[in-house]
Amino acid sequence: AVVSTQSTGTILRTIAYRGTSLLSRAVLSTKAPTEESIAHKLRTGLTVRDIAVSDISGGCGAMFQIQVVADEFRGKRPLAQHKMVKDILREDVANMHGLTIKTEAPS
Repeated sequence: AVVSTQSTGTILRTIAYRGTSLLSRAVLSTKAPTEESIAHKLRTGLTVRDIAVSDISGGCGAMFQIQVVADEFRGKRPLAQHKMVKDILREDVANMHGLTIKTEAPS
């Protein structure tokens, strides 16, 4: 039996066989983020001087490494800089398994 429910944009499927749940997984209804889409969002939300975004999950969009230099980071601690990045990427981050962020202000 296959049971599907929709909740906050995510379709949850549970496949049961002989009364036992064999597999339960979330299938995202939105498109997985890409290196280009992440860079575009950061360029739109910040005054970016330099940016590098790498999909370190092998291309599935589950883990990213981001390095960004932006004017808005001046005078802010790294934690505040990282929060700014995560706020811009809020929807994408919610669907990621891992994220490495390196930020700095321009020199």
